[in-house]
Amino acid sequence: MKKLNLSLVAFLTMSAFATAGGDIAPVEPVVETPMVEESTGSFYVGLGYSYMNLDPDNNAEADGDAVLLLAGYNFNQYIGVEGRYSGLTDCLENTAIYLKPMYPIGGITLYGLLGYGQVDYDGAQSLSESGFQWGLGASYEVLENIGVFVDYTNLYDDTGFDGALLNQDVLADSINVGFTYTF
Repeated sequence: MKKLNLSLVAFLTMSAFATAGGDIAPVEPVVETPMVEESTGSFYVGLGYSYMNLDPDNNAEADGDAVLLLAGYNFNQYIGVEGRYSGLTDCLENTAIYLKPMYPIGGITLYGLLGYGQVDYDGAQSLSESGFQWGLGASYEVLENIGVFVDYTNLYDDTGFDGALLNQDVLADSINVGFTYTF
């Protein structure tokens, strides 16, 4: 008899809970997926001024003004590639390709240049040397697609230059300013 009473109480309790709220439908959990903007790359070109300097230890220094032409592609806001040509005037010229790591801080982007290039000197004699090049700079987007930049680039830093200037430390570098247009 005790089992019957307990069974009856359990049945009534369950039926009361089953009908107490009326229609009870299972509630699907809502899962919100965060919106992630797909960052597409951007192509840019630039024009600038470059002050180039070739400084051997014990010889006369060669320096000059140059036009800087550049083109690059930013894969995202942190990494890009850039090709540069400095020349068209005076006796120094540089052609290079760089990997460009970047770090945006507010409206300013700090960047590095790591790559390979060739420095040419055409003065009393024609000399050329190629190798690792590096640089540091900053850019600022003035308008939506137009930015300005300033950077320092170390073009060559070794002993000798194209078989000449033996046993002399030679430093070739440039300071660059200009603007870019992003497509």
